[in-house]
Amino acid sequence: MTIDTQKGSVKILEPKVEMLRQIRDLMPFGALQFGEPKNGAKYGLVMQCGEKEMYCLKQQPIELERKNAERMFQIQHLMIVEAYCQFIQHGFSGMYMACPYLRQRDNELWEAGIANFIFPSNNGKETEKVRITPAFDNPFGNGATTMLTNFVSDLRISFQKENLTMPSYFGLDVRTRSHLQAVAMNFMVLGSDIFCVRANLREEEPAWSILASNGIKSVYHLPSVPLTIDEKDICFSKGIDN
Repeated sequence: MTIDTQKGSVKILEPKVEMLRQIRDLMPFGALQFGEPKNGAKYGLVMQCGEKEMYCLKQQPIELERKNAERMFQIQHLMIVEAYCQFIQHGFSGMYMACPYLRQRDNELWEAGIANFIFPSNNGKETEKVRITPAFDNPFGNGATTMLTNFVSDLRISFQKENLTMPSYFGLDVRTRSHLQAVAMNFMVLGSDIFCVRANLREEEPAWSILASNGIKSVYHLPSVPLTIDEKDICFSKGIDN
């Protein structure tokens, strides 16, 4: 399948078996392939195993009225895609999934921030010694801080490139996925490749034009949903032989 835009064409590819194995290995609770698609999804990215939840790093912005928050939610989605086009050039081997989120506060205002799910590779460039305090390596693994720092820099450049004002993210907090209420899993990066993880592709999605304009010729489609499993099933999601 090929998606044509005014900026060029983007070819949609099926993920390779070795990519699926890498995703399974990098994610703490692994991933599953469904026997039959579920609402268009062929894969489940395990976000909770028993009582244990996946953690992310939340970039918390200033609270907004709902209408403005929803607008910023969409802008951040597109700027994340723009940032990925630069991020894949750093040579990292891990997986990075930045997701726009919406969260209603007790004061009736809304957070429209970014949830960063970071999965560094033990043998990747991201684990090389650099002059960065590894503030977030403990919860996410060696190299996570390096990946985060580079992504945030690429995100800032993306906002500047589009002449948009980047939100003032005053908080960087480790939170569970459920804490954020509404999290949109749209696109992610694995190594030097970009993946669309939406269950159903949207050809009218503006992100395709952004990708094409940045010279991205192909994207892998991993139609996925967040998944909760019982602890006894982790042997399947992680591919562990009994």
